[in-house]
Amino acid sequence: MQRTTLITIGVALLIGTGLAIAFCPTLYPPHFEGRDYVAIANFDYAHVYSYYGARVLHPLIVRAVASIAQRPADAYVFRFVSVASLIALFLLLGLYYASEFPWTPWLFLPLVATATVVDEYRNYYWHDLFYAALCALFFLALRMNRWVSLPILLMLYMTRESTILLVAVLVLVAMLRRQWGFLVSVLLVGMAGMKATSMLMARAMPNHHGVSMLTLDVLKVPFNFALNICGLEFWTNTNAATLDPPRWVADVPSWLHLGNIRQVGYCGFHGVRPLGMLVLMCSAFGTLPALVIRAVTRGGVRLHNQRFDCAVAFVYGGIMFVLAPLVGSIPSRYILYSWPMFWIFAVGLMNATTADTRRRIEFVLLSLAASWAPAFIRVFSGTKLTDSESVSVVSSGGLMVSLVVLLAIYIGAWYWLTPSGRAVGLLQSEDQLSRRPRC
Repeated sequence: MQRTTLITIGVALLIGTGLAIAFCPTLYPPHFEGRDYVAIANFDYAHVYSYYGARVLHPLIVRAVASIAQRPADAYVFRFVSVASLIALFLLLGLYYASEFPWTPWLFLPLVATATVVDEYRNYYWHDLFYAALCALFFLALRMNRWVSLPILLMLYMTRESTILLVAVLVLVAMLRRQWGFLVSVLLVGMAGMKATSMLMARAMPNHHGVSMLTLDVLKVPFNFALNICGLEFWTNTNAATLDPPRWVADVPSWLHLGNIRQVGYCGFHGVRPLGMLVLMCSAFGTLPALVIRAVTRGGVRLHNQRFDCAVAFVYGGIMFVLAPLVGSIPSRYILYSWPMFWIFAVGLMNATTADTRRRIEFVLLSLAASWAPAFIRVFSGTKLTDSESVSVVSSGGLMVSLVVLLAIYIGAWYWLTPSGRAVGLLQSEDQLSRRPRC
């Protein structure tokens, strides 16, 4: 094994273990969903909602670890799996970087040490960090041997049903490359995952809205767009327990057939929601979005010229980044799913931007400053990072300060990029990439 690979593995273990010790897993609200995953780990579907019923791999891993340790599948085992997922994420990305970049691949690993990762690590009942680590294994396999990635793709599907979007992106990229054998194989894995998830959902309780999963997913988009982008909170009688009291209520026409949703209402305007969404999207991955924006605006992103795994990382990560504010009321959780665009595609851009180690360190420090800006502003307000809530939750005034700080950091990052705009040329054809192992 090469010396750089060993160093990268060592740095990955050091950062992962350091974060695991510094931020002990501590539940922060909302965490009610975790009850369903504990129930699945104990093979109890009597009180599991169908929305969570197909997400079985993470609870089954917890149960397997509990069986080996000869103890119940309780919070301690979930914490252990969360620790393992955190370390595995850094280790697998370290192996990807070591296989991708000949010089100082370990230098890119601090870019992953973000508040977003810490939040998912601490809320240990959720499967999101486990999914991220498994997704890192998928992209490593996709880079080395795409056929080996297929069983991992099925495991991703059994962890979260939104993997259907990854399947769709794989089909798209394979079609553009005319790789018909792999395309058919991906479709078969996708259909197997859909069949398995539908069977598991059938065992669980219907969702309390009384509508199909497809209808529920469609309805979530305008609801969360209004909340997270526009700051407008709407109300339904089925969500009354988790929302503010409505200012006005209207009956749903019977011809709409929305299951148990009989009334809709309006709660009010919350300007802090879009403000927080803007801060999140600018800080979740540090200043790496600046690299992507620069490449896109300068026409340096062409799918047919990128290596297969890089094209998938760009398209899939971009879709998940756009969907983060649309699929749920906790965007800080869902934005982690867009990590391939930044920790694979954007890191490749950074590697091509400069070979100078000092300049790379400068950008990494800028990125870390951006990713932790809301968290440190929280500390300055007198709140500990290790309190039982998201490390990035700040007051409305703190969000304004965060925006100002992030603007200054992004200006610095853009200035850093200016002398080396030629970096977008790294997106090369397959035959060129065979000679230069870059994304």
